[in-house]
Amino acid sequence: MSIGQDAALIVLHAVRDRVWMVAAAVFLGVLLVSLLLPSAMRAAAATPLRSLLLPAGAMLAFGAGLMPQLAAVLTPEALYGILQDGAALLVVSSLVVFEALLLLGAGSARMRSPDATTAEPRAAVAGMRAALFLFMLAEELSRSFLPLYARELYTPVPGLSETLMMGLPIGLFMLLVAVFTPFAGAWAERFGSRRTLLVGTLPAVAGFAGTALAQSLPELLMWRSACALGYAVMFIGAQGFIARHTPPDQRARGMAQFVAAVIVAGLCGAPIGGILADHLGYRAAFAASALLALAAALAAALLLPADRAGGARDGGRFRLRDAAGLLANRRFLALLLFSSVPTKLMLTGYLFYLVPVSLHAAGETPAGIGRMMMTYGLIIVVLGPWVSRMADRGGRHSLFAGLGGLIGGAGTLAILQAPGVPGILAGIAALGIAHAFNNATQLALVPEVCRTECARMGETGVFAVYRLLERGGSVIGPLLAAVIADRFGLQAALVAFGALGMLCGAAFCAVFLLAPPREAAQPRLATPPLTPPIDHGGDDAHA
Repeated sequence: MSIGQDAALIVLHAVRDRVWMVAAAVFLGVLLVSLLLPSAMRAAAATPLRSLLLPAGAMLAFGAGLMPQLAAVLTPEALYGILQDGAALLVVSSLVVFEALLLLGAGSARMRSPDATTAEPRAAVAGMRAALFLFMLAEELSRSFLPLYARELYTPVPGLSETLMMGLPIGLFMLLVAVFTPFAGAWAERFGSRRTLLVGTLPAVAGFAGTALAQSLPELLMWRSACALGYAVMFIGAQGFIARHTPPDQRARGMAQFVAAVIVAGLCGAPIGGILADHLGYRAAFAASALLALAAALAAALLLPADRAGGARDGGRFRLRDAAGLLANRRFLALLLFSSVPTKLMLTGYLFYLVPVSLHAAGETPAGIGRMMMTYGLIIVVLGPWVSRMADRGGRHSLFAGLGGLIGGAGTLAILQAPGVPGILAGIAALGIAHAFNNATQLALVPEVCRTECARMGETGVFAVYRLLERGGSVIGPLLAAVIADRFGLQAALVAFGALGMLCGAAFCAVFLLAPPREAAQPRLATPPLTPPIDHGGDDAHA
């Protein structure tokens, strides 16, 4: 629950003296620790992750010092709302500080290291991570309220209901990302990744600014199309940049930095965007996105070195007959239809569309919606690495992928037992667990079920077809959710998506766990480290 601006001013006036006292006490405490225990401060600053302990601890101490005064002037509901916003801001600010420390650490290592072959790629990847983080944060700010903003701009259109039109901006964005991605890859090959990135961020800046100023739904769709072009260019350009600027033995670590930037942006975007929309309005949040996209362009211009000649090139172009050949592989088709496409469909249809609309209908503000959506990303961050290690160690990628589908479907059906906010929150958490199980294991399964095709087309070509086909779920998800919600209501749509997830998970388990592959006797191929499909932002963090 948020408090109004007048109430906020009264609270600030009542606690301002306390604020200065607590701030001074926290500052003196940090100063005393640094003077009396310098070794502890050096140990805390040894790594970027440890460096977060000091500002996080200071912020917690500051909040704890203000609690008695706030409790005296606020109602319990208002105090609870402030604590929720404060917790979200603590997490977001810690993650932003972490990104800044990584960039500073890479820059200082480059100046100190005598080995340029190691330090320069690290600095280049750190610069790319900073630019990518800012850009993806710009896109993620609207995650908790984009359908609600579309509803504000809706005017009656014969044959097109308000519910359906609310899902159209998400579906169109996902479709255009899929359409623009091959062109973005070709531009990066021709003009270089750095130049493509610099030019490609311009449509996104214009798109976010135009979205903030849009006066009708057609205008919103037009400007979101510009954002989709910028997203596709940035996403593919960033991958190409890492491939060009990292030697083969460091490329997996470079791609891990790429993935981490998208995940962290997804964690930060929804809660901070919701808070901005709550207090300043939807348009101000999109204006902030435009500024962040512009900052990403400046970061790319200032931090990224010129492209290296002869860098790694993506040979993943494919023809229609390549896709037809893959679809003739029954196990690949089963992986696509029963796991990969449903994963995308649940992400965009359930999380991006049904969750904000349903929570808003239940009385939640954009800030509250953003905090709940943050649960999804936090669970993936915590569980994702553990699941990947366990699946690789036992070679049971199909088991984890099947469990993910069943968990996601069953968890989203919690709405039947706990209608309203508790059931939706349980569904968000279950979807986070499911996608932590699915994201890496799905990609690891592709070369396992397509050994013949990988030998003929190459793994890059197979993955290019796979990526394009799985994005069909991203496009269909919000449109299907809108159609079901329009026809039968939001509750029915939530249940329908849960049932669909359960059915697809069961079908996947029947194909991959109960029916052994014909090539089971063949030795298992080693699967190289792969970039998981983050569908925040990340596809691929969210396309």
